[in-house]
Formats: sequence, structure tokens, C-alpha cells
Amino acid sequence: MDMSRSKVLDYRARFAARWSRFLRETYATPEDVAAAFGVRFQTALNWWQGENAPSGAFVGLAFAMHPGAAPALLGAR
Repeated sequence: MDMSRSKVLDYRARFAARWSRFLRETYATPEDVAAAFGVRFQTALNWWQGENAPSGAFVGLAFAMHPGAAPALLGAR
């Protein structure tokens, strides 16, 4: 896939919202997110609210744990 820098930056800018949507459609609460990903509650809450997004390792884990949902919700398809 050949992506221009502007496309990468655009995707990055929108990723926190995509990640938040993925979490809300996959988990019932931020507490469930914290338990699933092994992060502090505050980190899970920030993801849940779309305040920030995770690093690649957590995204990879999401794809491994939810191979049907993660690609569609995170924009890989």
C-alpha cells in the first residue's frame, strides 16, 4: 500500500475516535477495557473517551483478540 504522508497524518488524527468506537462496540465499560488490555483504568478511560489512542502493541493485541471486529472498526478494510 502506497500512502502519502498526508494520508498517514489524516489517519493518525482520526485514529483516537476509531479506537474509542471499537472499544465501545466491543466492551461494556472502561473497566473491561482496562482488564482486557492490562492497562490502568485512567488509560482505558482516556481511550474510551477518545482523548488519546494506544501504541502499536495494543492495536496488534486488539487484532489478535478480535480478528473479525478490529479490522473493520479500525479502518484496515
